[in-house]
Amino acid sequence: MATSRPEERFEVELEVFRKEADEAVQHLYAYLTMHAVATDDKFVRQLFNTYPLFWLTTLRGLQTSLFMVLGRIFSQDSEHNVDALLKLAETDREIFSRESLATRKSTIAGLDVQAYVSDTHIPTREDFRGFRRDVKEWRRIYEANYREVRNQIFAHAEVSEPEDVHDLFAKTNIQELELLVTDLVALHTRLQGWLQNGTNPKAARVNSSVQELRKLPAPKLRSTLQGRVIHDTERSLQVAVAGLRAQQDRPSRA
Repeated sequence: MATSRPEERFEVELEVFRKEADEAVQHLYAYLTMHAVATDDKFVRQLFNTYPLFWLTTLRGLQTSLFMVLGRIFSQDSEHNVDALLKLAETDREIFSRESLATRKSTIAGLDVQAYVSDTHIPTREDFRGFRRDVKEWRRIYEANYREVRNQIFAHAEVSEPEDVHDLFAKTNIQELELLVTDLVALHTRLQGWLQNGTNPKAARVNSSVQELRKLPAPKLRSTLQGRVIHDTERSLQVAVAGLRAQQDRPSRA
Protein backbone atom coordinates (compact mmCIF):
# COMPACT_ATOMS: atom_id res chain seq x y z
CA MET A 1 0.00 0.00 0.00
CA ALA A 2 1.15 3.55 -0.68
CA THR A 3 -0.08 4.88 2.68
CA SER A 4 2.33 5.04 5.61
CA ARG A 5 0.30 5.72 8.77
CA PRO A 6 -1.04 2.56 10.48
CA GLU A 7 -4.57 4.00 10.62
CA GLU A 8 -4.52 4.73 6.91
CA ARG A 9 -3.20 1.30 6.00
CA PHE A 10 -5.88 -0.37 8.09
CA GLU A 11 -8.67 1.86 6.78
CA VAL A 12 -7.71 0.99 3.18
CA GLU A 13 -7.73 -2.75 3.92
CA LEU A 14 -10.97 -2.48 5.90
CA GLU A 15 -12.70 -0.70 3.02
CA VAL A 16 -11.56 -3.39 0.56
CA PHE A 17 -12.98 -6.02 2.90
CA ARG A 18 -16.25 -4.09 3.32
CA LYS A 19 -16.83 -4.05 -0.42
CA GLU A 20 -16.10 -7.78 -0.73
CA ALA A 21 -18.32 -8.78 2.21
CA ASP A 22 -21.14 -6.52 1.02
CA GLU A 23 -20.92 -8.03 -2.46
CA ALA A 24 -21.25 -11.53 -1.03
CA VAL A 25 -24.44 -10.52 0.79
CA GLN A 26 -25.85 -8.73 -2.24
CA HIS A 27 -25.26 -11.63 -4.60
CA LEU A 28 -26.58 -14.30 -2.24
CA TYR A 29 -29.68 -12.49 -1.03
CA ALA A 30 -30.73 -11.28 -4.48
CA TYR A 31 -30.39 -14.87 -5.73
CA LEU A 32 -32.34 -16.39 -2.83
CA THR A 33 -35.03 -13.72 -2.89
CA MET A 34 -35.70 -14.25 -6.58
CA HIS A 35 -36.23 -17.96 -5.95
CA ALA A 36 -38.36 -17.33 -2.84
CA VAL A 37 -40.64 -14.80 -4.56
CA ALA A 38 -41.05 -17.05 -7.61
CA THR A 39 -42.09 -19.90 -5.32
CA ASP A 40 -44.81 -17.73 -3.76
CA ASP A 41 -46.03 -15.76 -6.76
CA LYS A 42 -47.41 -17.34 -9.95
CA PHE A 43 -46.98 -14.08 -11.86
CA VAL A 44 -43.25 -14.00 -11.10
CA ARG A 45 -43.01 -17.62 -12.22
CA GLN A 46 -44.84 -16.66 -15.41
CA LEU A 47 -42.40 -13.79 -15.94
CA PHE A 48 -39.41 -16.12 -15.49
CA ASN A 49 -40.91 -18.69 -17.87
CA THR A 50 -41.75 -16.04 -20.48
CA TYR A 51 -38.18 -14.72 -20.67
CA PRO A 52 -36.17 -17.67 -19.35
CA LEU A 53 -32.82 -16.87 -20.96
CA PHE A 54 -32.57 -13.47 -19.28
CA TRP A 55 -33.57 -14.74 -15.85
CA LEU A 56 -31.36 -17.83 -16.03
CA THR A 57 -28.45 -15.57 -17.04
CA THR A 58 -29.18 -13.25 -14.12
CA LEU A 59 -29.40 -16.07 -11.59
CA ARG A 60 -26.27 -17.74 -12.93
CA GLY A 61 -24.43 -14.43 -12.79
CA LEU A 62 -25.39 -13.90 -9.15
CA GLN A 63 -24.35 -17.43 -8.26
CA THR A 64 -21.01 -17.11 -10.03
CA SER A 65 -20.26 -13.73 -8.48
CA LEU A 66 -21.03 -15.06 -5.00
CA PHE A 67 -18.57 -17.93 -5.25
CA MET A 68 -15.88 -15.76 -6.83
CA VAL A 69 -16.07 -13.11 -4.11
CA LEU A 70 -15.97 -15.78 -1.39
CA GLY A 71 -12.82 -17.08 -3.03
CA ARG A 72 -11.23 -13.63 -2.88
CA ILE A 73 -12.16 -13.17 0.77
CA PHE A 74 -10.66 -16.48 1.88
CA SER A 75 -7.79 -16.91 -0.59
CA GLN A 76 -4.46 -16.54 1.19
CA ASP A 77 -2.69 -16.11 -2.15
CA SER A 78 -4.15 -12.66 -2.82
CA GLU A 79 -2.97 -9.35 -1.36
CA HIS A 80 -6.39 -8.52 0.07
CA ASN A 81 -8.20 -11.16 2.13
CA VAL A 82 -9.67 -11.56 5.58
CA ASP A 83 -6.40 -12.88 7.04
CA ALA A 84 -4.47 -9.88 5.70
CA LEU A 85 -7.02 -7.60 7.35
CA LEU A 86 -6.71 -9.26 10.75
CA LYS A 87 -2.93 -9.47 10.55
CA LEU A 88 -2.81 -5.73 9.97
CA ALA A 89 -5.20 -5.11 12.86
CA GLU A 90 -3.11 -7.20 15.24
CA THR A 91 0.26 -5.87 14.04
CA ASP A 92 -0.92 -2.26 14.38
CA ARG A 93 -3.14 -2.80 17.39
CA GLU A 94 -2.15 0.59 18.80
CA ILE A 95 -4.60 2.17 16.36
CA PHE A 96 -7.37 0.88 18.64
CA SER A 97 -5.85 2.47 21.76
CA ARG A 98 -7.50 5.36 23.59
CA GLU A 99 -4.56 7.58 22.70
CA SER A 100 -4.96 6.95 18.96
CA LEU A 101 -8.73 7.40 19.14
CA ALA A 102 -8.28 10.66 21.07
CA THR A 103 -5.94 11.92 18.35
CA ARG A 104 -8.45 11.06 15.62
CA LYS A 105 -11.33 12.67 17.53
CA SER A 106 -9.38 15.82 18.45
CA THR A 107 -10.47 17.54 15.23
CA ILE A 108 -14.16 17.43 16.22
CA ALA A 109 -15.16 20.86 17.48
CA GLY A 110 -16.78 20.96 20.93
CA LEU A 111 -16.10 17.30 21.75
CA ASP A 112 -14.69 16.51 25.20
CA VAL A 113 -12.20 14.04 23.82
CA GLN A 114 -10.90 12.71 27.13
CA ALA A 115 -14.42 12.06 28.38
CA TYR A 116 -15.30 10.42 25.06
CA VAL A 117 -12.44 7.94 25.16
CA SER A 118 -12.49 7.29 28.92
CA ASP A 119 -14.56 4.10 28.67
CA THR A 120 -13.64 2.88 25.20
CA HIS A 121 -12.48 -0.69 24.68
CA ILE A 122 -8.74 -1.25 25.08
CA PRO A 123 -7.24 -3.97 22.82
CA THR A 124 -6.57 -7.31 24.50
CA ARG A 125 -4.99 -10.57 23.35
CA GLU A 126 -8.40 -12.20 23.68
CA ASP A 127 -9.85 -9.75 21.14
CA PHE A 128 -7.47 -10.96 18.46
CA ARG A 129 -7.73 -14.61 19.50
CA GLY A 130 -11.48 -14.26 19.10
CA PHE A 131 -11.10 -12.82 15.62
CA ARG A 132 -8.76 -15.64 14.62
CA ARG A 133 -11.17 -18.27 15.99
CA ASP A 134 -14.01 -16.76 13.98
CA VAL A 135 -12.02 -16.67 10.75
CA LYS A 136 -10.68 -20.18 11.32
CA GLU A 137 -14.24 -21.48 11.60
CA TRP A 138 -15.44 -19.53 8.56
CA ARG A 139 -12.49 -20.81 6.54
CA ARG A 140 -13.20 -24.39 7.65
CA ILE A 141 -16.75 -24.04 6.35
CA TYR A 142 -15.63 -22.43 3.10
CA GLU A 143 -12.90 -24.97 2.38
CA ALA A 144 -15.06 -27.97 3.28
CA ASN A 145 -18.18 -27.03 1.34
CA TYR A 146 -17.61 -24.15 -1.09
CA ARG A 147 -14.00 -23.91 -2.28
CA GLU A 148 -14.22 -26.80 -4.71
CA VAL A 149 -17.51 -25.51 -6.12
CA ARG A 150 -15.79 -22.19 -6.72
CA ASN A 151 -12.62 -23.70 -8.16
CA GLN A 152 -14.02 -26.55 -10.24
CA ILE A 153 -17.26 -25.04 -11.54
CA PHE A 154 -17.07 -21.24 -11.52
CA ALA A 155 -13.38 -20.34 -11.71
CA HIS A 156 -12.38 -23.29 -13.91
CA ALA A 157 -14.66 -25.61 -15.85
CA GLU A 158 -13.11 -28.74 -14.40
CA VAL A 159 -16.42 -30.38 -13.56
CA SER A 160 -19.25 -30.53 -16.08
CA GLU A 161 -20.96 -33.89 -15.74
CA PRO A 162 -24.36 -33.35 -14.07
CA GLU A 163 -23.80 -35.96 -11.37
CA ASP A 164 -20.40 -34.48 -10.48
CA VAL A 165 -21.84 -30.96 -10.30
CA HIS A 166 -24.66 -32.29 -8.13
CA ASP A 167 -22.18 -33.96 -5.77
CA LEU A 168 -20.28 -30.71 -5.26
CA PHE A 169 -23.42 -28.64 -4.67
CA ALA A 170 -24.75 -31.30 -2.28
CA LYS A 171 -22.21 -30.08 0.27
CA THR A 172 -23.60 -26.54 0.25
CA ASN A 173 -26.31 -25.31 2.58
CA ILE A 174 -28.42 -22.15 2.26
CA GLN A 175 -28.68 -21.45 5.98
CA GLU A 176 -24.94 -21.98 6.38
CA LEU A 177 -24.22 -19.55 3.55
CA GLU A 178 -26.61 -16.97 4.98
CA LEU A 179 -24.77 -17.08 8.31
CA LEU A 180 -21.35 -17.04 6.67
CA VAL A 181 -21.84 -13.93 4.55
CA THR A 182 -23.69 -11.97 7.24
CA ASP A 183 -20.98 -12.85 9.76
CA LEU A 184 -18.42 -11.39 7.35
CA VAL A 185 -20.37 -8.13 7.14
CA ALA A 186 -20.68 -8.15 10.93
CA LEU A 187 -16.89 -8.47 11.21
CA HIS A 188 -16.51 -5.26 9.25
CA THR A 189 -19.04 -3.54 11.52
CA ARG A 190 -17.18 -4.72 14.63
CA LEU A 191 -13.81 -3.49 13.39
CA GLN A 192 -15.20 -0.23 12.03
CA GLY A 193 -16.97 0.56 15.30
CA TRP A 194 -13.86 -0.24 17.30
CA LEU A 195 -11.67 1.97 15.14
CA GLN A 196 -14.02 4.93 14.87
CA ASN A 197 -15.73 4.89 18.27
CA GLY A 198 -13.81 2.53 20.54
CA THR A 199 -16.76 0.15 20.89
CA ASN A 200 -16.21 -3.42 22.10
CA PRO A 201 -15.74 -5.62 19.01
CA LYS A 202 -17.64 -8.56 20.48
CA ALA A 203 -19.33 -10.93 18.08
CA ALA A 204 -23.00 -10.39 17.35
CA ARG A 205 -25.32 -12.25 15.01
CA VAL A 206 -28.09 -10.61 13.01
CA ASN A 207 -31.17 -12.13 11.40
CA SER A 208 -29.87 -13.91 8.32
CA SER A 209 -32.87 -15.99 7.18
CA VAL A 210 -34.43 -14.86 3.91
CA GLN A 211 -37.73 -16.47 4.88
CA GLU A 212 -37.84 -14.76 8.28
CA LEU A 213 -36.64 -11.41 6.99
CA ARG A 214 -39.35 -11.33 4.31
CA LYS A 215 -41.98 -11.32 7.08
CA LEU A 216 -40.69 -8.06 8.57
CA PRO A 217 -42.26 -4.63 7.89
CA ALA A 218 -40.28 -2.59 5.38
CA PRO A 219 -38.67 -0.12 7.85
CA LYS A 220 -37.29 -2.94 10.01
CA LEU A 221 -36.41 -5.06 7.00
CA ARG A 222 -34.32 -2.28 5.50
CA SER A 223 -32.24 -1.82 8.67
CA THR A 224 -29.66 -4.38 7.46
CA LEU A 225 -27.87 -4.83 4.15
CA GLN A 226 -29.41 -8.25 3.56
CA GLY A 227 -32.82 -6.77 4.34
CA ARG A 228 -32.36 -3.96 1.83
CA VAL A 229 -31.34 -6.47 -0.84
CA ILE A 230 -34.44 -8.59 -0.12
CA HIS A 231 -36.70 -5.54 -0.12
CA ASP A 232 -35.36 -4.08 -3.35
CA THR A 233 -35.28 -7.43 -5.17
CA GLU A 234 -38.83 -8.30 -4.18
CA ARG A 235 -40.21 -4.86 -5.01
CA SER A 236 -38.44 -4.89 -8.38
CA LEU A 237 -40.06 -8.21 -9.24
CA GLN A 238 -43.48 -6.91 -8.17
CA VAL A 239 -43.09 -3.89 -10.46
CA ALA A 240 -41.98 -6.20 -13.28
CA VAL A 241 -45.14 -8.32 -13.02
CA ALA A 242 -47.57 -5.44 -12.49
CA GLY A 243 -48.66 -5.61 -16.12
CA LEU A 244 -49.30 -9.33 -15.91
CA ARG A 245 -51.47 -8.83 -12.81
CA ALA A 246 -53.44 -6.03 -14.44
CA GLN A 247 -54.03 -8.14 -17.54
CA GLN A 248 -55.25 -11.04 -15.40
CA ASP A 249 -57.55 -8.80 -13.35
CA ARG A 250 -59.01 -6.98 -16.38
CA PRO A 251 -62.61 -8.14 -17.02
CA SER A 252 -62.88 -10.09 -20.25
CA ARG A 253 -65.21 -8.78 -22.94
CA ALA A 254 -68.35 -10.74 -23.66
